[in-house]
Amino acid sequence: MNLNQLSELQIKMDELHGFSVDFSSDRDKYDQLTKDLVGLFGEVGEFANVVKKINIKLDRPDSYPLVLSEAEEMLSEELIDSLIYLIRIGAILKIDLEHELLKKIKHNKARYAPLTRE
Repeated sequence: MNLNQLSELQIKMDELHGFSVDFSSDRDKYDQLTKDLVGLFGEVGEFANVVKKINIKLDRPDSYPLVLSEAEEMLSEELIDSLIYLIRIGAILKIDLEHELLKKIKHNKARYAPLTRE
């Protein structure tokens, strides 16, 4: 499955649960964009909090109860939650994420060519 197919699947699921990405006014569109942006920041914050806890565990292995394998599972979940919000934001703004990502990769390949290692 490619990124566009995954995005379509997520948006269909959202719509089944009453979370549309199509709006009749700019006000409604940007109101939802704001809500999804806050949701994205929340998920990124949760991801960062897990990373913080991993670092505490690495610094004090015997005094902090976190299990690293469980923390990695939590990181995976928070990263995917973040991706879902990015997909929603892309859909609200009618951005073809797959196309734009490939375009950006091509741009960065040229931009960072001097840093390429053999």
